[in-house]
Amino acid sequence: MAYGLEFKNNSDVVALDSEFSRLVVLQSGRYSGGAAFSPPITTQEPPLVFVRPDGTTTLQYTTISGGPGNWTGFSFVSSGAGSYFCAAFKSREMATYGLRLWDGAGGLLFDSGTPCAQFTRTIRSWTYLGSSSTGQGTTRSNWTAYSPLDTGDYVMINNIGMDVAGNSTRASKLYVVWNYGNNRLEPYVIGVSNSTSFFVPIVFAKPIS
Repeated sequence: MAYGLEFKNNSDVVALDSEFSRLVVLQSGRYSGGAAFSPPITTQEPPLVFVRPDGTTTLQYTTISGGPGNWTGFSFVSSGAGSYFCAAFKSREMATYGLRLWDGAGGLLFDSGTPCAQFTRTIRSWTYLGSSSTGQGTTRSNWTAYSPLDTGDYVMINNIGMDVAGNSTRASKLYVVWNYGNNRLEPYVIGVSNSTSFFVPIVFAKPIS
């Protein structure tokens, strides 16, 4: 930055800057099959939704409801319930006193009453576990990676439920098992022409005080 305000932590890492927004927690709470945003989220892009299931479950068919400037909630197919937070690189006015920081265009970058989150890890390399027939003319292909679930991290679900390209023009449907018993994530796809390679990144984050 050429001018403005900048904070660094004890490791000399920039924690706050007057040109760039942090990942801000806009709402949080409990979900069961999804949750409504109250009030709606006003970002142009869909907010990033992170969940932490209470028990082992399969995450699938994620939908962020609403549209640009008016995101109203999220839903996905999953058994059980858990905790969630939604976040974006945009703050909102919350504190009655403290510190607020705007960028050069008047966008609110930081409010000391708004909690933040930080990305903790991203998985981009997966181990292929094999495939099996579903008995319905399709194949289930499975992967996993080192992904301990006892760290308090939440997983981003925005890209879970998307179609995944197969070895031909046909797409496969993505599912992700949050498996407490094996203490890991286990993504799999179901389709008719699955690849043995898997390239979808899975992102984790957690709120910070």
